Amino acid sequence: MDKKIDAQALETHWVKVLKLTPEEVARLYNEAGELTNFELIEQKDAERIAKINKVNTDQRGKLFKDGAESVEKAIREKYDVDPEVKLIGVELFDHVVETKIADIKGADAGDILKNPEVIKLVNQHSKALKDKDKEIADKLKAKEDEINAANLFKEIETNALVEFENLNPILPEDAKKAQALKAILVSELKKNKYQKDGEQFVVLKEDGTPLQNEHGYNVSFADHVKGNAERYFDFKVAEPRNSPGNKPPTGTPPSVKVRLPKDKDDFVKMMQDQTLTPQERIGINNLWVNKK
Repeated sequence: MDKKIDAQALETHWVKVLKLTPEEVARLYNEAGELTNFELIEQKDAERIAKINKVNTDQRGKLFKDGAESVEKAIREKYDVDPEVKLIGVELFDHVVETKIADIKGADAGDILKNPEVIKLVNQHSKALKDKDKEIADKLKAKEDEINAANLFKEIETNALVEFENLNPILPEDAKKAQALKAILVSELKKNKYQKDGEQFVVLKEDGTPLQNEHGYNVSFADHVKGNAERYFDFKVAEPRNSPGNKPPTGTPPSVKVRLPKDKDDFVKMMQDQTLTPQERIGINNLWVNKK
């Protein structure tokens, strides 16, 4: 279904995500007031991605540094390493092993690595490194998941505002008040989890399974937006299908998707078709309501 993206919604999204100033927003439009200049958007987005990558790199380096220092501190405390010894990393480990070997009296060179003290030390060190590696990997994974979820929700927010505008909501004339109300809708949508399936968005429950309606069907993204929006907004009533404003142009064939539903389940299934135009949805709904 072709959707017209509202320029104001895009402008609001870019101001929020890319931190555009009023002067930079003005540069997006030509003299006719049309949204045509996207060079600044591409530049700002590239700068945003570069900043995210730098933060990830810096955090990864800090995690590894903190992990190494934590292991070294544990080794020094456990084996009472002389504070004057300034070795770090592998050199510190070698120093401890050599010290322990020197304390083993009468051991043959070939039997040193078989000594229980040496084996115990090596095993403890290996376990400490593995545990720290896992801790660092878990923290990195959690951070990457957080960034991916944030980026996905930016897409969710943009597409949700498009769906919302298609519902013809009644908004205050004051742009700031209207934007504040839209922010409430966005905050409600943020309470759910989502995943992207091709070009579609799947609404998830807390356990990661698709959100379903009372009939066991997956809730479409459009219906999810509408359901949340209906809690806060009223919508402009569409003209009856037989009114002049809703009559198709002369020679336009009727939509094959607009028909009387067989029953309630058929009605729900038809309305979940995301390829329906707003006019087709209204037509199906009118047929179902009149049947009752």
